[in-house]
Amino acid sequence: MSAKKIWGMNGIAMALVVLALSNWTGLAQAQDGNDLEQLLEDMSGAYAEGYLAPLVTGFGINQNSALYHTAFIPGTTVTISLGLKVMGTKLSDEDQTFRVVRNITINEDYGVNPGEEGYGEDGVVVMSGPTVFGSEDEGGRMTVLYHGLPVHVEDLSDLTGLVESKFVPLAMPQASVGGIMGMEATLRWLPDIEIQSGVKVKLWGIGLAASANYWLPTLPVDVKVGFFNQSLDVGDYVATDARSLYVVASKEFSMLTAYGGLSRESSSMDVTYTYSGTGEEIAFSLDGVQENRMTIGATLNLGLKINGEIGLGDLTSFSGGLMFGF
Repeated sequence: MSAKKIWGMNGIAMALVVLALSNWTGLAQAQDGNDLEQLLEDMSGAYAEGYLAPLVTGFGINQNSALYHTAFIPGTTVTISLGLKVMGTKLSDEDQTFRVVRNITINEDYGVNPGEEGYGEDGVVVMSGPTVFGSEDEGGRMTVLYHGLPVHVEDLSDLTGLVESKFVPLAMPQASVGGIMGMEATLRWLPDIEIQSGVKVKLWGIGLAASANYWLPTLPVDVKVGFFNQSLDVGDYVATDARSLYVVASKEFSMLTAYGGLSRESSSMDVTYTYSGTGEEIAFSLDGVQENRMTIGATLNLGLKINGEIGLGDLTSFSGGLMFGF
């Protein structure tokens, strides 16, 4: 394959990646002119944790998708492949809204001033509203309770969802080199890409896989085990990590390869920003909900390889890819 064609494919892949990231994270400006970073600055830490919870799950499941399209790794012949992976996760209805309850000391931070009922006493704050993937037309609400009765209720009408969606897409370029003692290394990488004024996305990921057939050549199917570690940073406030340990088996039938895999995975998100309401520096971490996955897929070899798969875990994901190689 010529260098010109490879660079052309990389350019197309880069454009698709930027489009997917800008759409699903809501970093493209919403109708009211807000973006994710602006909204976070108007949220307390507890509110932001509930608001962003489905984001870390969407990030993590997508990043841990489309890690392979076959279990075959040559034992001695070096192979190189380049291409694009696309993936999407279907969210549940519960991911559209959130409700957070915290024990607090009632004070001005929660809209209760000195001399008012409950001030300085122990109470409860209930925060609810749309998540980042919830309604773009409805805001949140904060209710402060003292002895179970409301002493302050505040409508947070500006804290709307950014992208009202039950499907979270992502796309990224991928390159692999394999064939040395049945080993294969895979790289996912993007430089800093500005997808909105002042907001950049940076991605990297690296994985390593080993062929069981290199050591056990009589196995009736191709088998490999591998791991993958990735990070995806969005702007200055959000940084994510995703990790996967997997085993996959495949069988080739002429131009079609069927494969299936099991994985143990995790994801996390670190969030840091300054809350404009109090000037407080907010920092917290969230973990994605999915820990296990079963993958079923197939690859069609037409010179270029086209694959599609479904991932079954806490949520359902769909992935596909185009890979060119030699």
